[in-house]
Amino acid sequence: MLPPPKDGQTFVSVSPIHSGEITLPEQYFINPADETAYHTVPSLSFLITHPGVGNGSSPRRMLFDLGLRSSITDYSEPQQRHLENRKPHTIGPGVAAALQKPGFIGPLDIDTVILSHVHYDHHGDPQHFPNAQFIVGPGTTDLLEHGLGGSASHQHFSRDLLPPYRTTELPSIQSRGNREYKWEQLGPFSSIDLFGDGSVFILDSPGHLPGHINLLCRLSADKWVCLCGDAYHDRRLLTGECDIAFWEGSDGSVCCIHNDPASARKALGQLQELAGMGSVELIGAHDAGWLAANQDRMFPACL
Repeated sequence: MLPPPKDGQTFVSVSPIHSGEITLPEQYFINPADETAYHTVPSLSFLITHPGVGNGSSPRRMLFDLGLRSSITDYSEPQQRHLENRKPHTIGPGVAAALQKPGFIGPLDIDTVILSHVHYDHHGDPQHFPNAQFIVGPGTTDLLEHGLGGSASHQHFSRDLLPPYRTTELPSIQSRGNREYKWEQLGPFSSIDLFGDGSVFILDSPGHLPGHINLLCRLSADKWVCLCGDAYHDRRLLTGECDIAFWEGSDGSVCCIHNDPASARKALGQLQELAGMGSVELIGAHDAGWLAANQDRMFPACL
């Protein structure tokens, strides 16, 4: 079971932000699939507001994922070539611009950015948040430095993506963490209680990419939301109607959208278990069906 609320329990608010669109061929994401089907899907970002740690403290404002960049020319040439295969797409104006609604906060007010992983459609424009501390999953800095190898067109990364002096890579699961970030069991997941008050938990969820993480947020005494990044791209993976897709590459190799398919499949099972533990809403970064049904809950509204 998920932990019950404590006396004086802290809750957070979560506002989804539509941060661009790309078009995905169904056959590369689910099996069975319609080989002729293409789906234009959002890249969602989420603004999380915590009331503050300690009496008299200011609210903490975080973003989980930054969606697509504000301009296609800000991508590397290999990433731009990949995006040619993701048309129709919508790139820009970017999360920083989306936040700047009259009477609301701006990018300078964001103090933390947590990235589910560092694919091009999630890392957005880190340079637009000069006051933010960045948090990434275990192994991410090595991934940015050395890449993954292979020829997959979406596996291109930028070494200088994140500001080195404002970026924290979470410790490995094997180390069980450190004094500041300690991994503990929460339901089916290894988790870090980010503020130490049971309001926001980082969930270890590798499979799609090394360092992939989810974020579980407590919205009220009996209501949670889990921000799932790319743990799934199609809800039929959660219902069991479909399985993860594989295909043959041009060189005869077996390809998958997930770097570690076995771990990705395990993460799907963990999410299914988590959803059955109470009032937990699951939202994937590219869940077009969820977006269509929840337009009235998008920023500046809250879940």
